[in-house]
Amino acid sequence: MSEVHYFPRYSQKENMVTNNTLLLFNRLYNHSADTFNQFLNNLIEKENHEIDTRLSFEQQVKAKESVPDGVIQQQSFKIIIETKLYGQEHIQQLIKHHNSFNNEDQQLLLWVNKAPIDEAYYEKITKELTAINEQRDNKIMFIAVTFKEICDKAVEITQNQQFGLGEVVEDYAAFCNEAGLIDNSHTKMRVVLASKSLKQNMEHGVYYAPSSRGYQKHKYLGLYGNKAVRSIGQITNSADIEYDEATCELSVIATQIGDITEAQKSIVKQVIQEAKREQGFLIAKDHRFFFVDRFEETEYKKPTPGGLMGQRYFDLADLPGFTSELSTKEIAELLDNKVWEMKN
Repeated sequence: MSEVHYFPRYSQKENMVTNNTLLLFNRLYNHSADTFNQFLNNLIEKENHEIDTRLSFEQQVKAKESVPDGVIQQQSFKIIIETKLYGQEHIQQLIKHHNSFNNEDQQLLLWVNKAPIDEAYYEKITKELTAINEQRDNKIMFIAVTFKEICDKAVEITQNQQFGLGEVVEDYAAFCNEAGLIDNSHTKMRVVLASKSLKQNMEHGVYYAPSSRGYQKHKYLGLYGNKAVRSIGQITNSADIEYDEATCELSVIATQIGDITEAQKSIVKQVIQEAKREQGFLIAKDHRFFFVDRFEETEYKKPTPGGLMGQRYFDLADLPGFTSELSTKEIAELLDNKVWEMKN
């Protein structure tokens, strides 16, 4: 991901989370009203609701006293977002939001939390809102979603879009991860481009990338080449390491996961020398090295045109048949000959 941040990081309070979520919605809408409309409906589809935020262009629409040649109109709508980071039981505050609605054609109360809403709590809220709707002739739709669902649906709707929307969505997902709004690191796989280094990576059980690159917490590493993830490994160690070619001294600058063993230090030296000699990669400084238990071969196919741009994260929990008890080899077998679902 680019080092440029589209979403501020200086605070993790609810107002900052809400601001960034509104900013994501705003960027989607400004890019395309159709894109935003589809994203929003994908987000609320599980409740069998639908909302139309677009302008409509119609010809020869009969009015009360005439038939104009053309009409441009838009249904009025209002979306109220309530973000909850510290628990769910705030029903009275949530119910009071009904006073913020007026006479809009479409009224959506969007509740966003880190965890899925408790079923009993959801029923309690909908019961209260149903009573309010009947009393005041309101049309309030209550939808509960997680930050992860927002990220998933945003990726889904922008995966084939241009104009940098992919980077915007990726940065919002990174913000959510950094702010602790999504915790799926134990099932997350980072897919990285390894066309030229694939053989070397698999032989030594190590992958390298610039230390300055943005990294979300993840447990698995997938090596991509020629339109598919070719292997997957579970990360055991990672560290920023530098190597002085003049003195042959190797220094561990910072560790992220585990301790780097002497055997792994020897592998890093060999990999740095091989990368320079065989691929022309200069990785002796400012690079992070990721060790895995073992890279297991697979073929997890990319369905869309073009190659992998940068890196991509997948939540393996979205894969049918996945459980946290599976070994790396079993996960590789589960991925083999399947096509990306284009989530996460």
